[in-house]
Amino acid sequence: MLYSDRTRRNRIAVPAAVLAISLTAAACGGGGGSDKSRVTSDESATLTVWTDDTRQPAVEAYVKAHPDAKVKVVLTNYGPGEIPQKIALADKAGKGWPDVVFLGAPSDVSALAAAPLNFAQPLNDLVPETTRKQFTKGTLEGCTYNEKVFCLPNDVAPAVLWVNTKLMKDFGYAVPKTWDEYQALGIKVAKEHPGYLIGGVNERDGYGGFFGGSGCPDREVTGATDIKIDLSDNRCTRVAELLQPLVENGTVTATSPWDPTFTEKIGKKNKILMYPAAAWFGEYGFKGSYKIPDGQMAAYSVPTWAGESTATTGAEGGGLWVVSRHSKNTKGAAAIAEWLTTSTDDKGIVAASALPAYAPAAKKWCAARASDAFYAKDPCPAEQAAAALIAENFDYIRFEGQFADSYAQTFVAAAAKKGDLSAALATWQTQLTQAAENAGYQVSK
Repeated sequence: MLYSDRTRRNRIAVPAAVLAISLTAAACGGGGGSDKSRVTSDESATLTVWTDDTRQPAVEAYVKAHPDAKVKVVLTNYGPGEIPQKIALADKAGKGWPDVVFLGAPSDVSALAAAPLNFAQPLNDLVPETTRKQFTKGTLEGCTYNEKVFCLPNDVAPAVLWVNTKLMKDFGYAVPKTWDEYQALGIKVAKEHPGYLIGGVNERDGYGGFFGGSGCPDREVTGATDIKIDLSDNRCTRVAELLQPLVENGTVTATSPWDPTFTEKIGKKNKILMYPAAAWFGEYGFKGSYKIPDGQMAAYSVPTWAGESTATTGAEGGGLWVVSRHSKNTKGAAAIAEWLTTSTDDKGIVAASALPAYAPAAKKWCAARASDAFYAKDPCPAEQAAAALIAENFDYIRFEGQFADSYAQTFVAAAAKKGDLSAALATWQTQLTQAAENAGYQVSK
């Protein structure tokens, strides 16, 4: 069995069917499915790079560092599933493929590496093994299927517990080491300091941070066409039980941390006491969006669950770079992807807001954070430790967009109304099961 020797989460799954639009579009054209993997090296070809605006400066840094390279940069801020749809349309047209593409929704690699798209170029012969071995343990496994490496990880996004150390000291609170202590502190905060938050359930902070960090089998891929979804499992129900009183007393919010109201009334007013969120939240959220004063925020390990001695954390992102099999210069395209993920150029990945997956780049990135006056203490030890604690059953799935939508429509909706979170799990189970089956999975509990 493909998954019997799985060393970590996120190994590429290859279900029997892909997104319906991808299947239909690919079937109508002569594009992705028939292409054989090959290494090409036409140096006269212009290489098109699809990137989001966050990664755009790094791509521009590559162009500046390689003035002879012929590179066309195209901005693409696509959500889960949209990149495969765009590739399917290129297949139908027989043209328009990017040579290199950034996946802000990592699960999309499962569609790009599989039939009928067969878009992703294996990189084993294009990126040296000595380079591949220097990616943080576990990150490259997410790009690997049948010993073929289909992508290079850009960054690592484990959840950590962000803590405002100044507020904690002012209020006389200690950082919780267990989730029971976390809940007890939330009840205390509601009474003593109403209006302050210790967390949020919206978006990936909820399903990645809390459910993923509990090992909840809400996306556990068990075979090429099989997935386990069991929200009645204790690792799921304990999350609902943990959050119920905190949602009711307002210390855990259902509002998105990127909602303008949240930013202005909570973030910028320094009303966040604690917040379980991605490693990149320090740079992008507290520092970038909320402008929290220097010397207050610190990263800690997420608390442990009762009866467990080691913390488990969830994944909240971690982008990937993919090279196209259609490229006329796969060597050049792979060189771009390699540079974007491994370069220690000051304007490359080490200047980004997220912890690089490539160890040497991470070392330089961390050195800058260690001396950054914004943090109360160096955040890297907690972030790097968390990268090795991501739940093994937090997998790449083909229905990432539907996963997020169903979570918002059920669990988050219940939290917004301060409703019964445990009851919301049953509704979410139904929607998740349907989404998985629509994506070609056999669902088990």
